[in-house]
Amino acid sequence: MRSASFVCATLCLAAHAAPVDLPSLFDKRALVKPITEIDGILSDGSKATVYKIVVRSLPYDHAMGPWSPATLKDKGGYWEDTVDKKLYRVDADYLKILNKRGWNMFDADGTVHRTKDRIEFDKVARQELAGWTYEQAAKDGVTNSVIELQPLEQIVTIFLPKNPKASEKVTPLRQAKFSPRSGLGISTNGIRFFPPEPVDRITAFKNIAPLDPKGGHTGFGHEYHYHRAPSVMDSDKSGKVVGFALDGFPVRGPTEADGSTPKKLDTINGHDHDGLGYHYHVSNDWPYIVGGFKGPLGTAVLGDVDTCDATKTGGDGGKGGKGGKGGKGGSKGGDGKKGPPPEGK
Repeated sequence: MRSASFVCATLCLAAHAAPVDLPSLFDKRALVKPITEIDGILSDGSKATVYKIVVRSLPYDHAMGPWSPATLKDKGGYWEDTVDKKLYRVDADYLKILNKRGWNMFDADGTVHRTKDRIEFDKVARQELAGWTYEQAAKDGVTNSVIELQPLEQIVTIFLPKNPKASEKVTPLRQAKFSPRSGLGISTNGIRFFPPEPVDRITAFKNIAPLDPKGGHTGFGHEYHYHRAPSVMDSDKSGKVVGFALDGFPVRGPTEADGSTPKKLDTINGHDHDGLGYHYHVSNDWPYIVGGFKGPLGTAVLGDVDTCDATKTGGDGGKGGKGGKGGKGGSKGGDGKKGPPPEGK
């Protein structure tokens, strides 16, 4: 039997784990300006010191795309099939599988059907968000296509608690309320993490919306974001911090530092061990990034913003900022609603 002093020491070590130095993990190329600290309001109404992180919303460390192949001779991005749940490279073989199911994804000359411009892309947003029928979309929208769009650069401010605090109970994704622009958190390269794609809603129109080799694509707000972590797509086994959830707790790669599989994860993909403090692990399985939140949330706002109020979940979580480039709105995965979409698994 372990002694009381041993148990106490172990618990104290976990409770007083050295905080992660968030500012040091972001390369200056990901930032519009240095990370600062301000007073803010978290999602539970509490006041807290938050980090103000202003990013450009485009990755500095990797190319974006491809998403759709132009022809059957090309290779596109990756899509998790809704029938067999396998992750496929979007190429001739996979598009032919879809055609055998009654879809119509390419012409006789091998040209792949895809959204050709922003107008078509925005039609997809309207039909998905408004709950069109397939017949409506076939007449006035987009069907039987690979959905893609080159993203716009947008200036975005993310506010994260400097000293994240655990709530009495974890909050599952489907119960979490946050600004649709916030996503789940942010990668250390400045790109936001988003909830799982609403695949059932996408495929209802015989469309697919592939992710690129890093796990990202363009959302309905015309911004680039990740639905899967690059560390997973790259098979990174370092266990390093790859980002932060909206509650301020670190998000680590898919393995521990020794390359082993994380053990005793809770229902939202997190745990606390070896003095690291509470942290999440990304994975190759649903929900891919995090399954919910351990504590009250910060928020994200379009533009360079100086006020953090994460209780405003219906839109911007702040005010008084300078506008960024690009359009407004949510993204695939946030979709302008409170919290993540109901689909995913």
